[in-house]
Amino acid sequence: MKKSSHLSIFLFLSTAPTAVSAFQSSSVLAHSSCNRRQKFHKLHSPPPQSTTASVKSSSSSLNLSSISSISTAIQSHHVAVKTRDIEVAIQFYSLLGFLVETKFVTGPARAAWLLHGNPDDDNDDSTKTIKSRIELIEVPSYMLNEPEGMKRRALDLTKRDELLGLNHFCLDVTNCIAKPPTTSNGDGSLISNINAVTTTISDSSSSCKLYNLQEWLDDLNKLSISTFGKSLRIALQPIKRIIGRDVYEMAFIYDADGTLVELLNWSGRLEQEVSSGWEPWNGEGFVL
Repeated sequence: MKKSSHLSIFLFLSTAPTAVSAFQSSSVLAHSSCNRRQKFHKLHSPPPQSTTASVKSSSSSLNLSSISSISTAIQSHHVAVKTRDIEVAIQFYSLLGFLVETKFVTGPARAAWLLHGNPDDDNDDSTKTIKSRIELIEVPSYMLNEPEGMKRRALDLTKRDELLGLNHFCLDVTNCIAKPPTTSNGDGSLISNINAVTTTISDSSSSCKLYNLQEWLDDLNKLSISTFGKSLRIALQPIKRIIGRDVYEMAFIYDADGTLVELLNWSGRLEQEVSSGWEPWNGEGFVL
């Protein structure tokens, strides 16, 4: 195998002999069982219908309660991000409160799970909560094959609207940003004022004493410079969006390798009812 093969191929080949052996040992029994099932279905199956009719019948008979019952325990465990230097990536995500939970190897690559908060708390049943994890996978240098003096980076998805698949992951920073006093914007439509002037307030539940996302980002950038000597790379400066009845501030930054990370701050809720969020396209591009 060439060294440029993907990690997934490496992992597949490492388990292939066992899978092939198991398949061969059960092929005769599987073939016999398959023949019996085919004979049974020929005798008891209803007459064949058109493809369209089958699709309609299937969709109309979906038992949503059954689907819910088998998926209610699902939780999001982690988002995986590839990096050229796992040590640098660990430093970057430490700015956002992610610490190394465990280190391991996947194929030829070094990897790690980063857990938001103190990883030691995960061993205490009294503090069991759903926590955010990021998996870092370091692509070996021989796979990167970087030309002299060049560092490979993730594809800049802010400039490639046509690409499918995972675009970014989002971190909710609302609890880091203290909320201003409740005010009205004249017609009583907005409960929380996101244009309030920055003020220091006493709120032991918040680790920050700021009112908006821009100021929080400024502090995060200062921390990055003082700790690692590097500035944050901003993909999109904070903007305000109304989604449903909720008002958000959102910004996008690049991680150490260029992966997009969204930062979201809930700022308030509209009192009036809001119609469907699928408005006609205004001709503008994606907001990432």
